Amino acid sequence: MRTFARGLFVSSLLLGLAACSPPAKAPEPTIAKEPVPVACDPAKPPVSAPATPSTTTASAVEVSRAPRIDVTTATTPNLARAEKETEVTVRVRVRGLPLAQTQRPPLDLALVVDTSGSMDGVAIEKAREAVGRLVDLLAEGDVVSIVTFGSHPKVVVPTTKIDKETRPGAKAAIAQIKAEGTTDMAGGLATGLAQLRGSCAPPNAIHRLVLVGDGVPNDSAPVLQIADQAKAAHVPITTLGLGNDFDETLMVAVAQRSSATFHFVEDGAGVAAVFEKELTRMERVVARGTQLEIVGGPGVTIREIVGFGAVSGSRVAHLPLGDLAEGQVRDVFVRATVKGIKDGRNAELLDANVSYSAPELGAMTASSFAKMPMSADEGRLKDASVREIEHGSTTVRVADGIVKAVALARAGDLAGARKILDAAQKLAKEGETKFGDKALGEKVAEMAKLRKTLPSLLPQVDDTMRSGMGGGMGRPMAPRPVAASPADAMSLRASHGEAMKQLQGL
Repeated sequence: MRTFARGLFVSSLLLGLAACSPPAKAPEPTIAKEPVPVACDPAKPPVSAPATPSTTTASAVEVSRAPRIDVTTATTPNLARAEKETEVTVRVRVRGLPLAQTQRPPLDLALVVDTSGSMDGVAIEKAREAVGRLVDLLAEGDVVSIVTFGSHPKVVVPTTKIDKETRPGAKAAIAQIKAEGTTDMAGGLATGLAQLRGSCAPPNAIHRLVLVGDGVPNDSAPVLQIADQAKAAHVPITTLGLGNDFDETLMVAVAQRSSATFHFVEDGAGVAAVFEKELTRMERVVARGTQLEIVGGPGVTIREIVGFGAVSGSRVAHLPLGDLAEGQVRDVFVRATVKGIKDGRNAELLDANVSYSAPELGAMTASSFAKMPMSADEGRLKDASVREIEHGSTTVRVADGIVKAVALARAGDLAGARKILDAAQKLAKEGETKFGDKALGEKVAEMAKLRKTLPSLLPQVDDTMRSGMGGGMGRPMAPRPVAASPADAMSLRASHGEAMKQLQGL
């Protein structure tokens, strides 16, 4: 019973689609000189073909083929003025349904940990403890590899099937991890992905790469390329940004581009807690690699899908939602305009089509259709707003404004960042008054502080480049970054991290 509980507890963080791809080019890993556990049992080579399905009862088959998620739509307003264009917000709610299954496939985990010089001291001690704790929670039969990166990537624990003999060896190797060097994040990710591609895990295993980083990489461009490679290989990369000096925009991009999630961790002591919280939250995954397709109806123009980038003027949008757990809810807010039609008729707003993979079953789909009646009745139109949906949309839009402002400042557009943040702050003020939401009121003060810290995110530009980017012809000189205090830098990343929680439905 204890072994099963550990296995179920660990399952979620690593949930991804089981898929194997040809090995990609990656930096030559440096194998740790310290003793490491024996890799996968050579007497039991990886299975290359799907196992023959076992015989099940009719009732078991019926349960396994039941839908794993449901999709619903709701709008505000719930009624539009006839013969006039109307702005509308559609909430698409995707929810994981209860699952009776009590077993999970084996896990195939690659843990990639930043051990650059900035991690020296308490941070590396806590990181070793967290990684060791994770290994303790793995069930026998799970597969793990551990890669560290400083100036170069190092394979601390090569692909290893966990059992009573290999677990102690893995922990012994973890205990010898040291902090040194610069930050070759790309090399670490490439090496971790290579470990997964060469894994001895069975075909039905759940693949996942987890990245823990506390600084800015030597070169960010290849990091994003590797995230794209991981997505193609059906390997989500969960990212943990640690401390007050990492590139939050990059860590978010890595997670989003590989259909995974980002987490902010204040210090090394919090790493294990975040592991535990994430594993607990996703204890029962029902849908992997969830994708949402939004298709606008006739006369409908999508203006924005909050939190998913610019789609203005589009009719069709595809949104990665990643893995979905039992009971988990993802709300997606679509802001659109619809052309008015005759009184009494229904406007066809959109189709929400969801595709996903159910564990041990394969590809499945679900869908919902949103419509809106038209009316010329002023009394009915006056009461058409739906408070719940307006409130939810406002909260998510404020969070999206914070994340966008931070990204723009990182890109050097301080004026644009402040403009978006000011709009989000105004929206939060209005929401506090309209909905009596104290949390939105707290966001107002939080954004005022964040606005002052944004210049610290500006990229470093030398004076020669600065004079070429600005000055002369009436253009202002490109702004210089202004260092933030450690406390302000931490506050900025905490604000960004909380906003990402909201956007990711965590």
